[in-house]
Amino acid sequence: MKIIDFRILTISDMVLLGSLVLVFFIQVYYLLRYYLKLALHQDNLPNQSSKPVTIILPVRNEEGRIREILAKFTEFESEDYQLLVINECSEDNTLEILNKLAESNPKLKVTSLSQETRFAEKQVINIGLKGATSPWIILLTSSTGAIHANWLSRLNGLINPETDAVIAYTNVERFKGYRNLICRMERFNQFLISGAWTLAGRPFVFNENNILFKKSLYFETLGFRNKLNRNFANLELIFNENFKKGKVKITTDPELTLREHIEDDRGDHIKLLKKGVQIRQSLSWSKKISLFTDDLTRVILTALSAAIIIIHPEYWITILSLPVIYIVLLAIIVKMLINRLNERKIFLSSLVYILIKPIINWWFFWSMYIIHRRSRWN
Repeated sequence: MKIIDFRILTISDMVLLGSLVLVFFIQVYYLLRYYLKLALHQDNLPNQSSKPVTIILPVRNEEGRIREILAKFTEFESEDYQLLVINECSEDNTLEILNKLAESNPKLKVTSLSQETRFAEKQVINIGLKGATSPWIILLTSSTGAIHANWLSRLNGLINPETDAVIAYTNVERFKGYRNLICRMERFNQFLISGAWTLAGRPFVFNENNILFKKSLYFETLGFRNKLNRNFANLELIFNENFKKGKVKITTDPELTLREHIEDDRGDHIKLLKKGVQIRQSLSWSKKISLFTDDLTRVILTALSAAIIIIHPEYWITILSLPVIYIVLLAIIVKMLINRLNERKIFLSSLVYILIKPIINWWFFWSMYIIHRRSRWN
């Protein structure tokens, strides 16, 4: 290994080298200050007291599966809950079956969105929150898979008087296909970022499901007023405006993880990316700047390393040591979190995805910006 001789370096060489060292230490700061905390996170001991919870579950055209869907909610250890099912303009017999099941199940309450409207998802959530009788709410989807019997009681046990919300992990079920893989990687990457920032005292989320939250968060801030025209994000917009430092908890308990069965739709990943870009745009400037700095320095670290090696190939081993150290640290953190969440077969692919994700984000940001500009003139 040839040691760098600073006496023969030009001023431009020194600037490049200094910039490389600077972005390296910025990236190490983010790894240790944010991501490592999430990888090492352990839940506090659960409280013994139980809060009444309403589970909001929108369904649409689920006549053949509705009994199977509701069966997941009959074996909870916790008894203090209400299941509020919202029939979303079903064109089959879903509503009739729900009403019949509600007659024999006191915990089941049924309501309905009577007609197709714009912003139907937000309307459904608004109906559910207005109909909920409990001060604590959790939103799920009809595609949610198996649920642990102690899921609700464990989430409930993380609540204390200072808590406004408890965020748990949600991903899609694993099956063959690259579309499924990239959706799983994107969901994992989103949780990695939002979970890390939440533990660092700057909470926000990319996913509204599997979050236990106070109903007052919605109604004290006028709900979706002035947010109806945002197509991809719903409750995330409310959460990210109102989450406060020290009042939001994150859990990496695998028994609180939920997985959704999503069909192999080529648009799922695109929707996730567009939603992520929209949510990042809606964050406070301090969070946006912090996230942008993380993304930018991650890309610059690779670009500067390559540039210096091209200019001074004799120092390639020394120069490469910095990005290698960074990648090793990142790999350890990702592996720890993947193991904690019981994810399977996404370690190497997620590591690569995390490294290139800033470029994907920027591409989608500019494409959405251009589309928005064109639509204004049409």
